[in-house]
Order: sequence, then C-alpha cells, then structure tokens
Amino acid sequence: MLNWDVQEVRRYKDKPFTFKETLDLTKEMQTRSEDVLEISPVEVEGQLFNDHGLVISDIKVETTLKVPSTRSLLPVDLPVNIRINEAYNIDDVDEEELEDYNVVIPIDDDNPTINVYESIVDNILLSIPSKILTKKEEEEDVMPSGKNWNVISEEEYKKQHEEEHVNPEFAKLKNLFNDDTKE
Repeated sequence: MLNWDVQEVRRYKDKPFTFKETLDLTKEMQTRSEDVLEISPVEVEGQLFNDHGLVISDIKVETTLKVPSTRSLLPVDLPVNIRINEAYNIDDVDEEELEDYNVVIPIDDDNPTINVYESIVDNILLSIPSKILTKKEEEEDVMPSGKNWNVISEEEYKKQHEEEHVNPEFAKLKNLFNDDTKE
C-alpha cells in the first residue's frame, strides 16, 4: 500500500519506478481530522526516481472532500488536486547537497522503507483551506445571525473599533486648525 522497501526502489537505477492506485482513505482521514466528513476514492499516480543517494517522488493526487463551511457548518464539496514532490534520503546524503530540495525525509535505518501513503494523507490534510464557504455564502456574503447576535467580518470589526476609540482630547484638536486664517 504505497510503502516500498528501499532495496526494491534501488533496482530502478536508470528508469523511474511508477505506480498508480486508487485508495480509500475514509477511516484515516476521519481519524486524523474531524473536519473531513467524507472523502471520495483517492486517485494516486506517481513516480520515484533514484538520484545519487536520494529517491525523488513526483506524485499527483486527486479526490473530493466533504468538509463543513467555516461560516455555517453546512457541508461543502472541496475538490483536491495536488502534486507532491519530496526527496527521501536513502544513503545519508550530506546536508549541503540537500539544499536544492524543499522537503527531505530521512529513512529509518531499522525499517528502510519509503512510505508515500503517509505523505499523501498529510498533504491532503494540508491542502484544506482555512476558509471554506458554500456557493451561496460566497455569492451573497451574508453572515449568520440570531436573536441578539450576529457575525461580522474582520473589516467591520476594525471599523467599529476605530469609531469607538476616538480619544476625546484629540477630537477637540480636530477643529483647532479649521480655516481661521481667513481674516
């Protein structure tokens, strides 16, 4: 399940190790995040390349998550289409040589495996935006409200706060330099 022994991948010196799978990550996602209500089957297609002591991954992941709106908690379908590029350090390559790579994952000497499965789960979770709205919420930009309460935007909050905190001493000075030079 997208978990290969390093020795198996080493055999592919001159050509990429390719894979294509469909995963059911429902249990894993719901265990790791209460925000994931549902997840469609995850289409994974990728390659692993040997590169002088590193194994470089290039993986495409496609799925659809059902997550709650951050405004109303109504379910929203969130398409996920991501690309994962990571380097697995299989031969203890020096730190100086690793500067070209954004993500370098060390390989455990006791269990020398390349675990792409965990990387896929992590990256799907990281792709969930902090603000999720239903189509209606996006189009109408209406905030929830109830009896004696309503939600306001951050901009509205700042505007109200500025108006409330006018220093009365400075308010007196405001009129000091009115056009009294006309005599």
